[in-house]
Amino acid sequence: MPFVATRVVAVTSPGGIGYDVDTHYSPMPFEAALTPPIPNYVEDRRKPMQSHSQIASNDLWNQVEAVMSKYDLLQHPFYQAWSNGELTRPQLAAYGEQYLPHVAAFPTYLTALHARLPEGRARKAILANAADEESNGRSHADIWRQFVSEMSTDDSRPPAPVPEMQDLVNEYATIAREASLPTALGALYAYESQVPRVAASKLAGLKEFYGANDRACEYFALHITADVHHSNVWRSLMEGCVKEDTASVPEILAGVEQGARTLWQALDGIEAARTAALIH
Repeated sequence: MPFVATRVVAVTSPGGIGYDVDTHYSPMPFEAALTPPIPNYVEDRRKPMQSHSQIASNDLWNQVEAVMSKYDLLQHPFYQAWSNGELTRPQLAAYGEQYLPHVAAFPTYLTALHARLPEGRARKAILANAADEESNGRSHADIWRQFVSEMSTDDSRPPAPVPEMQDLVNEYATIAREASLPTALGALYAYESQVPRVAASKLAGLKEFYGANDRACEYFALHITADVHHSNVWRSLMEGCVKEDTASVPEILAGVEQGARTLWQALDGIEAARTAALIH
């Protein structure tokens, strides 16, 4: 039996308004309503098809962002205290001493990774990044030491070593020496992709709350821009790994997780040392 649609309509007559049934109403047949629309294959052909590696790359960056959001260093209590002007100059000097081993060791992570790679794009890019760690003949570690010196006061005392900081150095050194290239790139990205935002926040805090001069601020001013380039290099190399082999995605994510988590835990140790000193 064919489908016949009806609807109730208002009818105006001399006797007033009444209602009638309109049997000429013809909406889409019920069967047609259940039929999915025919795809526009002509239009679809105009859209470029994504390759398997492109799909894997898009998925990779979604997952990388999810991992990084768990360990966003600007959300760490120690950096929150810095940004809010809650630290003292001696505490900043102590932090600088405690964090120095990672800053000083960073070029060695790069050279260790470079030394074991075959000749090619990745090896050249890693060596170039290692060379950038020297600025006008001064290492970035020396510029970091300026910050420590300028924050130190007569009341500043050498801080006790922080085990979590040594764990950070050991972890990154091991990754550089032993991990697969995708994993090492993920760990390097986890660090350097956060540096520009963190440096900008630290610099603003130093100027607003701590009376820092240009020597104290130089390291952070430099890294607002320098590590934008570096993190883009790591990103490009990671995408190259995925294009070559989509199976590298889990390795990259493992490196991102490992690097980001260890950086966060290092700040945990620094914050614990700070609060313990306040108690005693």
